Amino acid sequence: QPYESSFIVFRNAPKSSLKGRNYPEETVLASVDNGWNVTFQEGRGAPGESVTFDNLSDWTVSDDLRIKYFSGTATYTNSFTLESVPGSQVYIDLGKVMVMAKVKVNGEYAGGVWTAPYRVNVTNFLKEGENTIEVEVVNCWRNRLIGEKEAIPEADRFTFQTSTYLDKNSELQSSGLLGPVRVLATDYELL
Repeated sequence: QPYESSFIVFRNAPKSSLKGRNYPEETVLASVDNGWNVTFQEGRGAPGESVTFDNLSDWTVSDDLRIKYFSGTATYTNSFTLESVPGSQVYIDLGKVMVMAKVKVNGEYAGGVWTAPYRVNVTNFLKEGENTIEVEVVNCWRNRLIGEKEAIPEADRFTFQTSTYLDKNSELQSSGLLGPVRVLATDYELL
């Protein structure tokens, strides 16, 4: 994939190997497009209750200033259904994440991502039927610092800086799980 990197480890006697093309064929098993339940980290000025995102979108375009200027951790939860578990490698492709994320499937930690492609191997965590997905997304402090310059009411501010180059007109940093989120099977198979 573009920007992808890999580790290549040479061993004398490999325990298993993969077969397939260098650039595997992908089959979309499920798309997790809407109905995301999002819970924001407490004590960071975000909504105290969970929020439903009908569609994945950048926090910086939200009309809710508590989301637009949020900086911290937000946890997205959803589910998808598989009629059967394929015998090939399966990945959760998050599309795009700003800035980094950890992924759990059916309550099991599957891995983290911070660069493209935002993809985690979930082969060992899937089951037939309904599967849950949890994506914990973290962004940087930039948006909160910009918001506290004048957009956020003074009573709701909690950061302090002695000096900064940021002001109310500074560009916000894209944030959140942007998607599209897909469950992909590849033609790689364990031997």
